[in-house]
Amino acid sequence: MGIERSQGRRPASVGRAPEPEGAIGKATALVKDRYQSIQDRVVAFLGDPHSYGLDEPVERLETPQFLFFMAGPFCYKLLRRNALGRSEPFSLAQRHSLAAREVLLGRSYAPELYLDLIPIRERGTTLTMQLPLADAMTNSAEPISHGDESAIVDWVIVLRRYDFSKRYDHFAEIYQPNFSECRELARLVPQGQTFEHSSAHVQSWLMLMDEMFDDLEPVVRKLAKKSRKNTLRACFNRAQDQLDRMKEAIYRRAERGLFAQIHGNLRLRNVVKLSDGLRMVNPKVNGSKSLMRDHIGDPFYDLATLIGELWSRDFSRQANWVFSHYCNRLFDSHALEGLQVLDLYIFLQALADAKTIKATVNARSTSDDPSVPSALLRGGTEESVLQGHMKTARDSLLHDEARLIAINGASQSDRSNLARLLAPITGRMPGALYLSAEQECLALYEVDSKDRLPQSALRDSVWDLVYRRMMEKARLALTAGYSVILEGPFNQPIHSEQLADLAEDMGMSDSFVALSLLKCRKEDLRRREALSAFLPHHKGHASFVAPSPGNEQPQDQLKVREPIRWIELDATKPVSDQVSLALCHINAAWAPTERKTLH
Repeated sequence: MGIERSQGRRPASVGRAPEPEGAIGKATALVKDRYQSIQDRVVAFLGDPHSYGLDEPVERLETPQFLFFMAGPFCYKLLRRNALGRSEPFSLAQRHSLAAREVLLGRSYAPELYLDLIPIRERGTTLTMQLPLADAMTNSAEPISHGDESAIVDWVIVLRRYDFSKRYDHFAEIYQPNFSECRELARLVPQGQTFEHSSAHVQSWLMLMDEMFDDLEPVVRKLAKKSRKNTLRACFNRAQDQLDRMKEAIYRRAERGLFAQIHGNLRLRNVVKLSDGLRMVNPKVNGSKSLMRDHIGDPFYDLATLIGELWSRDFSRQANWVFSHYCNRLFDSHALEGLQVLDLYIFLQALADAKTIKATVNARSTSDDPSVPSALLRGGTEESVLQGHMKTARDSLLHDEARLIAINGASQSDRSNLARLLAPITGRMPGALYLSAEQECLALYEVDSKDRLPQSALRDSVWDLVYRRMMEKARLALTAGYSVILEGPFNQPIHSEQLADLAEDMGMSDSFVALSLLKCRKEDLRRREALSAFLPHHKGHASFVAPSPGNEQPQDQLKVREPIRWIELDATKPVSDQVSLALCHINAAWAPTERKTLH
């Protein structure tokens, strides 16, 4: 099918091979240079506006693996033969397989953008290609018939041209995504689906994880040596041990139908903001060692990629909101068992991004074109972006005491404002899991707003189910070591009982805080404060005393669990003041030296 099939031996490693010696070495170098020179001609051909029958210059964008050429209403995407950071070149057959797979997956993520896969052919000394059929321009390059037998020298993916300024990494530079926009980002992460031969998929998935560790180990050694710190190396060893421990849990997730066709490359630069919503481009279709990957795997891998990039950009709130939105809308509560490996996925993806940055910076230092890594360094210098990824990798494996926090009272918006600011600064990365009773009800009926809820959503039995689902999700998150914030009215005794049972079952009597937002007039608050001086002082959190085991103790001597004691907060105060007061109750030893800092 292509000219590179005539190559008799495996290509030498790029940038690391010794100088060829003798006639065989010279022949190998000539063959390698010939194939690279062919793609150099293809790059020049795609950069020439006359190749498209245009007079306007062609806009070009480069990434470590691809070259993009924007011409007219289309974007032409070319896979590099020598992708940056890869030791071996892609053959023509490999480039065709990867491009065909991307078009197939791309049409499922962004059908209005992915159009076709076309060959670039060589006629004598001239390169030609068939322009997309959708092109309405009268002045076009000479079309090539489907029966053309001229040699194919490369393949390009044709996309409908979109505004590159609408990529989400550009969008995030202008202003940080708000709470609602993070909900839209979270919707890009798939939920589980049932596949046949789940054992084969999970074996392939675990093999990919092992390959990532193999590829990242030399990077960790170099980065650790450069920084003269052993923490990154220790985190790497810990992550490897965690993968070994979590393999059975990953198998269970696949068998329960919690694996899915994932994007595999869900970074902000691959999210496009169109007029009717967000779309994903550039799905990952190749592994680190093996060439082709179906990328049927754990959806928490895509979630981890998104969280890790937001965290590395210092968007800690947005990372938490994406995390909470995704978990809140999961229909299968048991899917949250994936939280056991979320930190592992964040660690791997952060190191993979650090490796990419190093490869592109090294390429720029040896290249005449200074724009090689520019697409990856939006929003910072090379060193700051690299340090951001390394910090994310370390933070992902740091643990903190898990806490359970409940918020009731006032209105849903008041409770939500407090919860969405409190969650990112509570517990381990990426903060506490914020679960909302209202959002859980919307997820239960698979609607986006309260206006679309049916009349049956008002039934007590429905809200009992909502709170049971919240408690089950909270239980799984607490088991995985994440703090949890439960927000809802808790206006029925059974709902408070479920909350009390959760705290008692998880052994969190000393790390459970219940906050109640009250909107009172000032004179009512003064009267309440004056009255409190004559009442006994109670601790802010509920305390539980479990009965002694056995039946020897008389029934009347059994200690009954105390009711939940809600700490009252003034909902009329600024939410920043509410957060500070809440933090003082969460950790009495905490002294607010700086806003947004939890010691």
